[in-house]
Amino acid sequence: MKRVWKYSLHAAAGLGFLLLADASQAGQNGAFDFVSASKLAADGRAAVAGDSRLLQVAGHMTSQTANMPVGTIRLRVIAEVGGKALRERIHWKVMTYGKDKAGKRHQVAEVTEATPELVLPAGWYVVHAQMPGKTIKHPVEVTAGKTFKYTLVKQ
Repeated sequence: MKRVWKYSLHAAAGLGFLLLADASQAGQNGAFDFVSASKLAADGRAAVAGDSRLLQVAGHMTSQTANMPVGTIRLRVIAEVGGKALRERIHWKVMTYGKDKAGKRHQVAEVTEATPELVLPAGWYVVHAQMPGKTIKHPVEVTAGKTFKYTLVKQ
């Protein structure tokens, strides 16, 4: 029996995986076959929203290594330059840096925490730190295999 592993990296979820095993979905184009997310959603087995790519790996495997170009960002807000990180809960949103045709950014991650640590695909993003009466926006870079610390000033 042929085994098939499908891994779906969904941009809106940051770094999420959907693992399905289904021998009937083996690709005809070789071991690696990209399948559209809309095909899965129509299948009724996975509801995927936004921009997704599905990688289908077919065949008999004992182990597989997937190199994902992801990095880590650590976020914090300080009240003034040289101050300590705020301990209050902050609502963070990570948005795409680029805008779509309508001029809008898309959300890729969201967390409510004082000092979150997020693992994201490599690239540029805009983070929004929402606190009562104040929203701070700042562009950030995520580099594969690296951890960057970003400190935003409340002022």
